[in-house]
Amino acid sequence: MLEAAINRVVVPMLRPPVGVTPPWWHTAADYSALFLLYFTGTLAAFVIAARVVSALAARRDPRDTIAHGMLGIAGLLAAIPLVVSARELELPLELAFAAAVIAIVASAFGRGRDVGGQVGLPLLALPLLVHTVKVIYVTQQASIEYEWPPLATEAPGYDLMRAGVIALCIGALITPYCFAPRPFAKAVTRPLPVIAAMAIATLGAIFARTSYAKIATAATLAIGVEMNQGAADPRLALYLLAIATLIWTLVSCAIAASEARRTIGAGIALLVLGGYGFGWPHHYLLPLLGLTLIADALRRVRDEELSAMPLVAEAPPIADAVWSAYVGAITQGLKRSLGDVHSLTTRGEGGLASSVIVGEAGGIPVRTRIERIDGSVLAIDVVLGREVDELRVSTFTSWAVPTRGIGNNPAGPHATPAFRAGDAQFDDRFRLRGSASAFAKLFDEGLRARAVATLDGWLAYWEGEGVRYRIYPGRGSPLDHPLPLSDLATGRVPPNAERLVAVLELLVEIATRGLPAAPPKEPAELESAS
Repeated sequence: MLEAAINRVVVPMLRPPVGVTPPWWHTAADYSALFLLYFTGTLAAFVIAARVVSALAARRDPRDTIAHGMLGIAGLLAAIPLVVSARELELPLELAFAAAVIAIVASAFGRGRDVGGQVGLPLLALPLLVHTVKVIYVTQQASIEYEWPPLATEAPGYDLMRAGVIALCIGALITPYCFAPRPFAKAVTRPLPVIAAMAIATLGAIFARTSYAKIATAATLAIGVEMNQGAADPRLALYLLAIATLIWTLVSCAIAASEARRTIGAGIALLVLGGYGFGWPHHYLLPLLGLTLIADALRRVRDEELSAMPLVAEAPPIADAVWSAYVGAITQGLKRSLGDVHSLTTRGEGGLASSVIVGEAGGIPVRTRIERIDGSVLAIDVVLGREVDELRVSTFTSWAVPTRGIGNNPAGPHATPAFRAGDAQFDDRFRLRGSASAFAKLFDEGLRARAVATLDGWLAYWEGEGVRYRIYPGRGSPLDHPLPLSDLATGRVPPNAERLVAVLELLVEIATRGLPAAPPKEPAELESAS
């Protein structure tokens, strides 16, 4: 921001006429601007290099690897002018820049990612690609000898330059709909972004009326958008609206609770600070870094914002007496497959209650916790083995694909890369990420068939430590599986809990294939426990 303000605007606009000795403060600002120019480019180059090395070492999905490979090539070509001038690299830089932009945008698409961001990112990248097309066209036309100097509006690439500016405006205007924090209805009611946008729009309108020539010059110097100098640009209202809209989005992202959403805002800001002049290395490096930040944040922003939403149950409320009777039926049903089965119900604040059923199978502890809020079941959480924080990267994770009309499953623990089981029915029913060999160890053909018929929600495995299964009835999963919630809500208690017991028995079989059995307790430990 300092480089854009001092180097691009303050120093050139306040430079004294030729032949006049500049004052000391202008000389100091000029040296500061030179330092900021090289520091910004060098810092951006090192940040991009670090991201490329990290991404290639992680060996993520092929699209991401290709994107970071192209990013590294374009970043290297853009950084060379920081050390030595090489005009013969200008066209290769433009081609590598466009290839990196396309690869980064392509890597952002995927299931479970923010839909708005996937729509908006290509629109943000479009002006950058228009710039490359313009450079290629101008380079081609430069070999043609004109009999007379063309007018400004007839210069090679003039129409493409104007098209790029219009694409910039379109990109700014769509940012609230594609990149604003979710839920959008809540974001638009926050006063700070609205006040900031209105203040910028008002100041822009005032200065455009009182000092239009200076504003036009400053815009050209700061972000490379050329405006009519003699008279007011006919698109001035569109420019002001685009700037105000962009300010609203940037402020909204900056104050968002989600770290990924704030990263998206930072990425958009880097695109803006890179500008549209493309005269120095950071004019290429900052947009590339901004696109990379946005593409990376789109992978996790949806999950972060969903997890931050307040707990709301989609299931009907169940009377406490009915629920207690059903928990007893679950406990009795589990005694055929688990040993030392016990249950306990606790109550917390805000109407939250937890029913916990614990037991063990083959030395592996099994804990089932059913969360209710105001009597409605919110989630079923099953832990086999050691309880591992779900924020930790898992060995593999599977997500059930919800049927149409029952919403989306909240995402489970992160794992990479994506893979397929090779079983058509299973692959239609579940999405898999992580270690394919670990999955093959836990699931044989019979268990895969039972999982297709029985499991919803997500299942995660941490090798040698634990298995965790979670389901949200009525929220991405069927309302009455594995709990008969509709019957319980009307007071009908089934004689057994076969649906839930069948799920837990399947999970026990899966866990015993991948978790070590706990060693038997010594007599002294048994006496102490008793």
